[in-house]
Amino acid sequence: MNELQKIGEICLDSGILVFGDLINLKKIKSNPHQSPTIYEHAKTGVKYTQGIDFQKYTDILFDNLTVNQLIQEDILRQVQTVPSSELSSENIVSRLAEGFMQINFENGINGKAFAVAQKEGFYGVYAQITENGITKLLIDFENSQEA
Repeated sequence: MNELQKIGEICLDSGILVFGDLINLKKIKSNPHQSPTIYEHAKTGVKYTQGIDFQKYTDILFDNLTVNQLIQEDILRQVQTVPSSELSSENIVSRLAEGFMQINFENGINGKAFAVAQKEGFYGVYAQITENGITKLLIDFENSQEA
């Protein structure tokens, strides 16, 4: 069995590492405001879209309350506006609660990409290389240097 050898380093400034095929990663969108923000009334389920139903959070929406007040009083709750398959920074950051996430293709099949949350720093990248090429890849998150 071949041993792991250091083949490089990766620097995380954002604290998020995304693995995926280059074609899919080229589709990552970094604009967090690309999709309209949608809120749902907690009791009635009626949806309100920023830019359509209200322009600013200081606009009065109903019951003589502003959108900000409705959110603060938990009357309106934000609903996910980005499909879970979309590779956007907004989608990835909002769904990384467990520290990692599988990003599926639009048809639900796994494998579009994989994201990991980690503290900022430089991390060693190691590989097991055989006559068939790289057979294992390891990123050492235990031993980091400050970014």
